[in-house]
Amino acid sequence: MAFLSRQSPALPDQVTPHQLASWAAELEEAGDLRSAAEMFRAALAAGGPQPELCFQLAEVLYRAGDLAAARERYFMALELDENYVEARANLGCVLLDQSEKELAVAAFEGALRSHEPYADVHYHLARTLDELTRPDEADGHWRRFVELAPNSPWAEEARQRLHV
Repeated sequence: MAFLSRQSPALPDQVTPHQLASWAAELEEAGDLRSAAEMFRAALAAGGPQPELCFQLAEVLYRAGDLAAARERYFMALELDENYVEARANLGCVLLDQSEKELAVAAFEGALRSHEPYADVHYHLARTLDELTRPDEADGHWRRFVELAPNSPWAEEARQRLHV
């Protein structure tokens, strides 16, 4: 990937969306989130919208702290594939970070409708419901989280919330 270095930013003439996405992943792994985002955008421009590429771009944008852009890309991934449970779950997390708790609840509930045994979503939904002072609704999700992930680093918090 030497041609992607700062000294030589030109891309080869014949490059596929798959190659662009692969280079984006390498840039992300190297910690260059801004360049990774641009490379994912290039892959989308070259190959058209694809749910997985939108998701990967959203992930990079989220890690880079660009919540508004991440939110839009998660939404786009869901528009392209309404059953993309990871995009729905991560959208919920972005919405939480944007203080959109009711929208986050809707995203988490949608993720659980697609894949009920998603432990992390139960955790995030339970915390959000507690923050919204809806503890009766939260308790079921705390219980389910402990059932699904008893050894999670978050399990002790869940047990404390349940007083068990």
